[in-house]
Amino acid sequence: MVDRPQRTRQPSPMSVAQTASRFTVRFSAARLLALSAYWLAINYLWQGMGALILPRLIIQLVPAAHRGLALGAVSVSGAVLAILVQPAAGALSDGCRVRWGRRKPYILAGTVGDLLCLLGLALAGSYAALLIPYCALQICSNTAEGAYQGLLPDQVPGDQRGRAAGYYGMAVFVGTALGFLLTGQLIALGHVQLALASAGLVLVLALAVTLWLVPDSPARQPLASRRRALLGIFSFRPRKDPDFTWLLGSRLLALMGIAGLTDFALLYIKAYYFPGSGSAVADRASGATSVLLAVVVVLAIVVTLPAARFSQRVGRRVVVRAACWVGAVGTAGLILANSLPEVYLLGALVGSAFGMLLSVDWAFVADLVPEGSAGRYMGISNLATAGAGILATAIAGPLLDYGNGLRHNLGFPLIFGFFALALVLGGWLVFRVRPPQERGEPSP
Repeated sequence: MVDRPQRTRQPSPMSVAQTASRFTVRFSAARLLALSAYWLAINYLWQGMGALILPRLIIQLVPAAHRGLALGAVSVSGAVLAILVQPAAGALSDGCRVRWGRRKPYILAGTVGDLLCLLGLALAGSYAALLIPYCALQICSNTAEGAYQGLLPDQVPGDQRGRAAGYYGMAVFVGTALGFLLTGQLIALGHVQLALASAGLVLVLALAVTLWLVPDSPARQPLASRRRALLGIFSFRPRKDPDFTWLLGSRLLALMGIAGLTDFALLYIKAYYFPGSGSAVADRASGATSVLLAVVVVLAIVVTLPAARFSQRVGRRVVVRAACWVGAVGTAGLILANSLPEVYLLGALVGSAFGMLLSVDWAFVADLVPEGSAGRYMGISNLATAGAGILATAIAGPLLDYGNGLRHNLGFPLIFGFFALALVLGGWLVFRVRPPQERGEPSP
């Protein structure tokens, strides 16, 4: 017992220093890149799938009169499954005692399932044949992601998490950019099946990096209640974890503001800068929207790592609040914009806010999760991530139509004001969160 001391919530200062020193050596840039690789694959898959592949398959398989309803139904079904599956998978991985790791068996099983589901989508010849593998893909992908998210708090101590989260954020945005670019090019050439195959290849490569280069270890104790783990988000009690709950609310509001803006960007640019009908006008509007989204992603990539390092000095709450306020300024500024260059400049502010937010957000969540429950809590945090897009669309869509019904294009100032308000509230709410240090506890 002397040679193998048990980890406690209040280790001695010497043990903390030794642990931090050990991890400082282990988590080099190469280690952090390997730890972040699967994030790149996840975002390559889902950004390309949601924005490009799925709508193209809907066009092929569903009559024009029903495409909106068909796309909405499959998208909402997938989001609901993501919210339910990810925390359950994360909780189950918390108690996995397989010798080669608690997280890797779920990541492997989920990725193999992903490949089978992608094959099913490639072979789909009807809407029903599309819906089944798509929902199965959500289950498999979120099984892998739920377990994967536990790797950061499992392995990286508090004083290294800001930097690690910065690499995670960079992987997210690089995966997003590649998903839009490569998938878009393949689909433009008419190769939908090849686009699906490219997502499978990226998943396999990221899986290989994760299995061979990322350390993992079995759970020290078996899962206390498998039934409670399977309940996922329904087993979460907000009053028992007030700081985590406040952070969840802040994340939901902030991501609502940013996700909502990107979702309605094409409609806004088309209405203000490319009015009229015809495919040529629509193509020009799409091209301008692509430039705006590229600006957002590029600025997010540039800002991610510096923001992560800065959060280690000034604290996570300061960076999250700054991100929310910068994003609010960029979003509200669109109400007064008079030209596309101004829109792109404001998009740079939104992209900077996005990079700041995601670079710090994962580390902040990891700071608050109880020891031994990282998978479950990181999965529950997906409630805000997945729910933000649903709520933003559900609220802003009717608000846009209502405003435009009152006066021409009045709906866009209304929804941009709503998104800016959500960001401001998210920045205010984050200061209700008390990090472990303020409660007199060491970071996990």
